[in-house]
Amino acid sequence: MVTLDKRLMVCAEMVGGSGIVCDVGTDHAYLPAYLIQTGKCSDVIASDINDGPLGFAQQTLNKYNISGVRLVKSDGLESIDPEGISDVVIAGMGGETICGIIEKCSWASRDVAFILQPMTRAGHLRKWLYENGFEITMERAVSEDRYIYTVIKAVYSGYRIKINETVRNIGRITADSDDGRLYIRQQYEKLYKIGLGLVKAGKNEDSGRYMKIAGEIENILEGQMVKVSEIYSYLNEIAPFKMQEKWDNSGLLIGSHDREVSRVLLSLDITNEVAFEAAVKKAELVISHHPVIFHPLHNMDENTPVYKLVKNDIAAICIHTPFDISDCGTSCVIAELLGFEKSDGIIEITREGEKPSGFGIFCDADKEYSAQEFAQKLKDALGCHTVRYVDGGKPISRIGICTGSGGDLAAEALSGGAQGYITGDVKHDQWIEAKRIGISMFDCGHYHTEEPGIVYLQKALSANFPSVSFEIADSDKDPVSYV
Repeated sequence: MVTLDKRLMVCAEMVGGSGIVCDVGTDHAYLPAYLIQTGKCSDVIASDINDGPLGFAQQTLNKYNISGVRLVKSDGLESIDPEGISDVVIAGMGGETICGIIEKCSWASRDVAFILQPMTRAGHLRKWLYENGFEITMERAVSEDRYIYTVIKAVYSGYRIKINETVRNIGRITADSDDGRLYIRQQYEKLYKIGLGLVKAGKNEDSGRYMKIAGEIENILEGQMVKVSEIYSYLNEIAPFKMQEKWDNSGLLIGSHDREVSRVLLSLDITNEVAFEAAVKKAELVISHHPVIFHPLHNMDENTPVYKLVKNDIAAICIHTPFDISDCGTSCVIAELLGFEKSDGIIEITREGEKPSGFGIFCDADKEYSAQEFAQKLKDALGCHTVRYVDGGKPISRIGICTGSGGDLAAEALSGGAQGYITGDVKHDQWIEAKRIGISMFDCGHYHTEEPGIVYLQKALSANFPSVSFEIADSDKDPVSYV
């Protein structure tokens, strides 16, 4: 039986085993041989860019009389046939090299799990993964000899996320195991030492940044819980609450900033069902797009979400128009899901200044679409039951997007150069007007154009607060039924 070192054993444990595994830069084919011998996989590819390592791999396969492993000479994943591959293992390389291999892989966005063990620059790898649409679903520390490493499991989600410096340094590793505590403490000591060195060099501002990160990591080592205030501050960074429209009511609407948080539910709306689910699941906080308190409350009977949240001591943060207009908001999320690049322009400017803000964005498509083709693309990307549209009669290459309810902005989208316009809640007269002026308009529904923003928030918050469980409520559903 092939014996694996600790690093490769953790990699093996993360392999799903549902399809073909590709071991990039294979080390004597030890991992592929182990996966075959243990019965976890029946088909494995062992690849390397050089003939020498492939020769050593063949010796291992001969020694243990192993079939089911194919040896492929490949620069990273360039010569690998993706058909049937469920897992890709890249172990024992630098973080930057791993990024380069995945970046060059044309099929990395398929349903494939990447199991990565960087020898260096793990922080660079984490940052690159999140910013390029990958989600780290699992991470473990493993010590071997005098060194301690991390093993990362990541999948492509399509949501591009910025992570904070604390997560960049320790990822999703927790202090629940000896190796986890050792890894986190090592990062703390490294950052603290850098901070001290910068103080001695008279660079107090730079030192303060490192000391702040070290302090946050120390809090994790000490088991301190995340508070509502920290989550509020993060949301305020990506979508400043001060930018909300005058008629809106976003922010912390129920509860205390000092409330400790271990479980959070997210939903487009806070309905009675969501409030009940939060209580059953013992969530301390609910985050929604639409405000749970919007109009003045003249009473608060027991059959209201507000009553249920207050009764069960559950806080509520609502992030309505600040998220709509932010650089990572609902319209931007739709553009990313479609695979389109955001371009200059705002459909409806509501706040002038050095950096104008408002509702709706423009983006450029990867090709020209007919209205029917584009409607199908939207249905597939957003999971809509139906897409209503009017054909403006022109090929579509520039698109305006205003999520929620923006049927009255078709003319503004057209004036910004768009041939197509995505929104929801379109009324009859707005269809007539869009047809008259010659712009294809697509109504994907209020829920289906804004719900992807909730998915984005769940992934972004999970990435930046690994010790907290963030879950989209089961009762967060489209209120409309379709026949």
